[in-house]
Amino acid sequence: MKAPTTFTAAVLRDGALRLEQHVLPPRSQGEIDVDVTLAAVCGSDLHTVSGRRAADPGTGLGHEAVGRIAEADDDAIDARGAALRRGDRVVFGMIVSCGSCDRCSSGLPMKCRTLRKYGHASVDEPPHAIGMLADVVRLVPGVTVLRAPDVADELLVSAACAVPTAAAIVRALGDAPQGRVGVVGGGAVGTYVAQMLIDRGTEVLLLERDPARLRSVGDGILAVDRLPPDLDATVEVSGSADGTAAALRACGVGGTVVLAGTVSPGAVHLEVDPSDIVLRRLRVIGIHNYAPEDLIAGVTWLTARGRRAPEVVGTVFPLARVTEAFDAAARHEALRIGVRP
Repeated sequence: MKAPTTFTAAVLRDGALRLEQHVLPPRSQGEIDVDVTLAAVCGSDLHTVSGRRAADPGTGLGHEAVGRIAEADDDAIDARGAALRRGDRVVFGMIVSCGSCDRCSSGLPMKCRTLRKYGHASVDEPPHAIGMLADVVRLVPGVTVLRAPDVADELLVSAACAVPTAAAIVRALGDAPQGRVGVVGGGAVGTYVAQMLIDRGTEVLLLERDPARLRSVGDGILAVDRLPPDLDATVEVSGSADGTAAALRACGVGGTVVLAGTVSPGAVHLEVDPSDIVLRRLRVIGIHNYAPEDLIAGVTWLTARGRRAPEVVGTVFPLARVTEAFDAAARHEALRIGVRP
């Protein structure tokens, strides 16, 4: 396995999705070059391409992938302290944080003062290979890297986004199993949240209007047309005003509402009577992205699940046909559409 000198990536430039090849400068100390073996198109990638999310000129797309190390320092280690060597299979986060600012120090590395995110930055700026819908990605210091468990790429590919986000949501609910939890939205994050809660003994009710998404629902999850009242907690990952209202309405007195689906400012508007939250003593928590501990917890959960992990990847397209992959994702053919270099 030779150190890469070029990379090919899906890039959004001048409003158009295209495949570009770029020279990859020599790697700096602390950086890790990874040959991507499988990537996935996430909903936020669709938002970027459609213009719903602001994008830098020449944005390298994609922030969910798994791959093998092409080149790393001799003393490189992963987030658990395991040595990293050329050829090792790895998963990695999409967040680059400094680890020392006030936000990082207070447990909010996903809101770092100098935050950078893979899949949301320009290939024209270092480290250049910053999109994961590519054949090579360059991981810089500040990215969480883990040696990958013995789980198929298709089951592991969302370990950079949907899985740790789900783990962050579950962590926000607290350590003790909730009696009954309503989950609004059966996309990838909602599916992972529901399965994680089921695994810790929680009764889960899933509100999802799309019958196709319900095919990914695992055993033990009850699909409903409407959430009943007085639930112990609710989780909103639909990104809709109706879904947010349903989550707030169904949570019982003293319960917890986790809102994680609405991430595009101005896209959703909702009228809320504050007294309804105050009088029911609701605890409302917003979750956006995740901390390194959530990536570790998510990968640990995937490892324990093994072949029983949710199957979210549908068709897998070659990188050369990445525009077709985006078209399939836009048609919601599966929770994730795969892209293989």
